[in-house]
Amino acid sequence: MSEPLGRFAQQRPQRVRVQAPQDASLDIPATRPEQSAENFYVRQLISSQLRLAVAVAAGLLIMLVGISAILVFWPVVSQIMLFNIPLPWWILGVGIYPLIIIAGLLYNRAATRNERRYRSISR
Repeated sequence: MSEPLGRFAQQRPQRVRVQAPQDASLDIPATRPEQSAENFYVRQLISSQLRLAVAVAAGLLIMLVGISAILVFWPVVSQIMLFNIPLPWWILGVGIYPLIIIAGLLYNRAATRNERRYRSISR
């Protein structure tokens, strides 16, 4: 025995079935996995250390090129002798090393500061 259609049954719309097309692909495109915070901070540490190393190397290179250019373009300097050795030899042979040591110490201090900052964030 069928039930008589009630007042609400008449107002309800007919159900519609929604389907994907038969040729639709179910493959989900491969996306890059989300970076974890640790990976992000490690990459930041590596990039800051690389920037620091490039800056120190560029500074030393500019210093060496600058000193060499001064010695080449200012010929009066090559006439100066200290203990029978020309001044350019003293500058390039002895005077550069303290500057390289100072640059190394400053680099070491800055690299340590970067690592300390990383450790304080990663804990």
